[in-house]
Amino acid sequence: MKINKIDVVIVVAMILISTVFFYKAGYISPFSPNENKEELPQKNITEKPIVPSPPPSLILPSRKTITSEDEGCHYKSVLIGREWWYFTAIFDSPDSELKNWAVAISFNHMAYGDIFGKLKPDVLLATLYDNSGNTYGGIVNKKRGTLDATTPGVDLKFEKSWAQGEYPKWHVHIENNEIDKNHRIVMDLDYFAHSLPVWTYDNRLLNSSKGTIANYIFMGCTVTGTVELDGKIYRINGTGDQEHAWTPFYIRKVFIDGWDWFHIKMDNGWEIYISKFYPSPQSITSKLHRIIPFGTIMLTPDGESITEFSCFDLNPKQKEKVFLFTKFPTRYSLYAKKTHNIMLQRIDLKLNLGISTYNTYQQIWKFPSYLGIKVGMCNVSGTISWTDGEKNYNINLSGQGIGWTTRALP
Repeated sequence: MKINKIDVVIVVAMILISTVFFYKAGYISPFSPNENKEELPQKNITEKPIVPSPPPSLILPSRKTITSEDEGCHYKSVLIGREWWYFTAIFDSPDSELKNWAVAISFNHMAYGDIFGKLKPDVLLATLYDNSGNTYGGIVNKKRGTLDATTPGVDLKFEKSWAQGEYPKWHVHIENNEIDKNHRIVMDLDYFAHSLPVWTYDNRLLNSSKGTIANYIFMGCTVTGTVELDGKIYRINGTGDQEHAWTPFYIRKVFIDGWDWFHIKMDNGWEIYISKFYPSPQSITSKLHRIIPFGTIMLTPDGESITEFSCFDLNPKQKEKVFLFTKFPTRYSLYAKKTHNIMLQRIDLKLNLGISTYNTYQQIWKFPSYLGIKVGMCNVSGTISWTDGEKNYNINLSGQGIGWTTRALP
């Protein structure tokens, strides 16, 4: 068989092209004179071992979407009675000048009956917590129209305080002389979300923003900025959450005895969101939690993988009296479990947490409102365990966060 020159050229060209391709792909390495020497380990041996992630839940794509309309104002609809925008953070970064301090901020459009007898249903809460047990800031409620919100995006104004932005960035400015008459507090905080939010509840399968009841949360935002306290400015850096909720006018205070929610940052980097509602009468509904979800737990190690519990126990273990026959919980036990995943594979997933509140701010509206709230820090510890069919996992958990308790007073 006679081989033409053109055939030789084609073969050589194919060999050269293949060699370059495999070299670029990493299958061929150039010869090194030190090739036979013992290689040094590439991984830093001081790195913490990677913590395995718990079994994720099936989160439909519709629950992980957001538009600027979703983030904007809903209470101007005649069907919406109340709307809240929450911003919380733990300044847990090593370079934060207020290390392990925390902040809770909320812009609230309340229904008139929520603070009954008070014709001032627009509320601003801005509280700052240090690591020595001191609380700064507080709450102020003003007449309707003090809080102004527009659409699209987050666009809020409450006198000199405001919040603006759209996913993934928001800026919050707090400046209000009535919040704390003993301290001057000015805060400028930038929130950056690394992942999409999760809709925790709504009454529409699609286009949740058009619903009359909805809630979503961005977990694990990076929070940077400055805090000015009594004339001294501190640079802060930490981790926070941004939450937005609205409900219809026909849900009245008499139907809800209260609620508890927590934004928690674990020491291993995980984020946990806990929300629990107590419909009236709580003596009956509290016994139905195993079959009717009155709340949710969202756990994420990275913002993308979500482990969700809808039915769980959140039991107060210790309480303090705040008004007449009303007591605020100061310590909780939480227990949640799942035996199987969506594929009916056995996972035996169990979450046990102890939650203790401390360094809190309380506001009680007595006659004729009879409403109380408590906002502050919390310590969290416990365990999570599961199986993947071959190996069992049991991980110790610890961390801190922000908790919010609301109770209707008898």
